[in-house]
This record gives sequence, C-alpha cells and structure tokens, in this order.
Amino acid sequence: MAIPEQIIMRKIKKRQKTRKKLRALKELEDECRQVPGTSFGVLSDTRFSSLRGKVADATLKAIESMGFTQMTEIQAMTIPHLLEGRDVVAAAKTGSGKTLAFLIPAVELLSKLKFMPRNGTGALVIAPTRELAMQTFGVLQELLQGQNQTLGLIMGGTNRQSEGAKLAKGVNFLVATPGRLLDHLQNTSEFVYKNLQCLIIDEADRILDIGFEEEMKQIPSASSE
Repeated sequence: MAIPEQIIMRKIKKRQKTRKKLRALKELEDECRQVPGTSFGVLSDTRFSSLRGKVADATLKAIESMGFTQMTEIQAMTIPHLLEGRDVVAAAKTGSGKTLAFLIPAVELLSKLKFMPRNGTGALVIAPTRELAMQTFGVLQELLQGQNQTLGLIMGGTNRQSEGAKLAKGVNFLVATPGRLLDHLQNTSEFVYKNLQCLIIDEADRILDIGFEEEMKQIPSASSE
C-alpha cells in the first residue's frame, strides 16, 4: 500500500494552519507556569489498567515495567480515539507523554493483525531529527517487550547498507527521519511497505520548520512506485 498523499498533505496543511494556535498555546503555557496548581502534561485520572481487554496483556505488562500506572492528559485524550482507528492531530509539549500516546495504539494494531517480518512495515513513525528518532525507538523497544513484531530505525548518518539489509528481512515498526526514509523508498527494492497500516508524523511542524517539506511531498509518490 502506498503512503496516501492526501493523508500526509492533510496533516502538513493542518500543521501549517495551526502554527498560530501553537504559538498561542505556548503563550498560554508560559502564563500557566505562573499560576499555582496548573501544568501541561500532568497526570489524568485515567489509569493504564483501564485499557485491559482493549490492548494486549504484553503491552500492559511492558507499560507497568516502564513504571507508568496513570495516563497523562494527552494520553487519556488520544489513546481511546487511536484505538478506534481514528485519525488524530494533537499538540503537546515535550515531556507530556505523547510518544506513548501514539505508540501504544500502533503496537496494539499490529498485535491484533498478527504482523510477522514477512508482512514488512505496518507502522511508520517519521521524526524530524536523529535525536528524536532514537528517543522514540528506545521507547518502542521497551513497549515491545514480550511481543513478536520486529522494529527498526533508519536515519541519516548511519550505515545505509545495513539498514537496507534489515528492511529486506522485514521491519514491522519503523522509525525514520524524512530524508533517509525517502532514500530507502526510492532505492531499496526489498523494502516492503505495501501493508502499511499506521502512519505517525511526530512534530510535523518541526519537520517543516527545518526544511523537510519537499521530502514529505515526495514520500507519497515514492511509496507508490
């Protein structure tokens, strides 16, 4: 399955239209810091145990081993919608728990579909920088404890050939930076992505700010070749 151009462009356009709102959000955040008892990314009243029966036991066990019992506000607001298969555009500050918010539903989706290496990439996370990609990959490693799905990380500055070899074996969860992803889409013939089920664009506004808009526009056409 090609990465739908309309989905990527819709997400990009939404981000472009909401930059002013994000700036206003930051101003509000700065104001809240001055008011006792207010915080962004605070814990909600929802516990991860409320997901029992909705996500795999292995996922709940991994979350518990990571030391989390209660969801943050962004997790409580987005995870239920994502588990129902809805598209979500969310804005949250660093440290709010957004990474788990998008990874938990993605892990559950591929777990239910019983994805195997031969199925190729089923969930793709696009991150703006190497640092964020590595951070997301680390969280994903912990979350996949006890699961059978494979995972991989591709980004600029690393060995492209070894990345290609791993993609050829089948990577169910893939974390990538835009430039290196486009490179493999165009040049790694063994990269299987026709079964893609879930696309996550992390920090989409930052991806555009640091100059990856052209790569993001090329990804849909490259994935359809």
